[in-house]
Amino acid sequence: MKLFLSIIIGIAGLIIGYKIPEFFQRIMQYKKGKHYTGIGKESFNIVMLLCLLTGLIWGYSFYQMHNMLYAAMLAVLMTLGLIIAYIDVKIRIIPNELVLVILILGIAFQITYFGFKALMGAAISMIVMMVVFTAVAGFVGFGKVGAGDVKLAGVMGISLGYPLIITAIGIMAVVLTVFILSGMALKKIYLSTMLPFAPFMITGYISALLTLV
Repeated sequence: MKLFLSIIIGIAGLIIGYKIPEFFQRIMQYKKGKHYTGIGKESFNIVMLLCLLTGLIWGYSFYQMHNMLYAAMLAVLMTLGLIIAYIDVKIRIIPNELVLVILILGIAFQITYFGFKALMGAAISMIVMMVVFTAVAGFVGFGKVGAGDVKLAGVMGISLGYPLIITAIGIMAVVLTVFILSGMALKKIYLSTMLPFAPFMITGYISALLTLV
């Protein structure tokens, strides 16, 4: 029965993944006006990748978690992360509205899953993350690490808390380093190349959340 339910939930996740580009369009229409048409239809491969990732996230979360509420909260948090990463890749923007949703849901998750006592540590993690990312932005330039990245780092901190935030940062650093070194070796990335940072942050974020599943 649980496997069957997880498959059904996974299929729902596939549909959500398919709708992510459409959701992106709606956000841009909200922010830039109803006549915004974006930059064209997304490629089939990208849509399929989004479908696969969200389907796996939803199906796996509900199959592994004993508590359906926790599974739903985790799945939504990870899906919001995917949406943010997608938007940052497309237009180099991290919408404040989505960051706010993750903040609220992240606090609710901390309280229900870890308890009120863990919220203080999570709040400290949020502050530390924002301070560190602000310092990095000041060092490399706010054109490379923007305010959206700083805010996202903060909500990652409060959603994950300690020590999960350490796991997220470690995975993010490894993935980012491998990506940059590989790109430089292939002469696709140079010191002046501007990269969207959210996909790497979200990779660490989702990986850390998956350790709870």
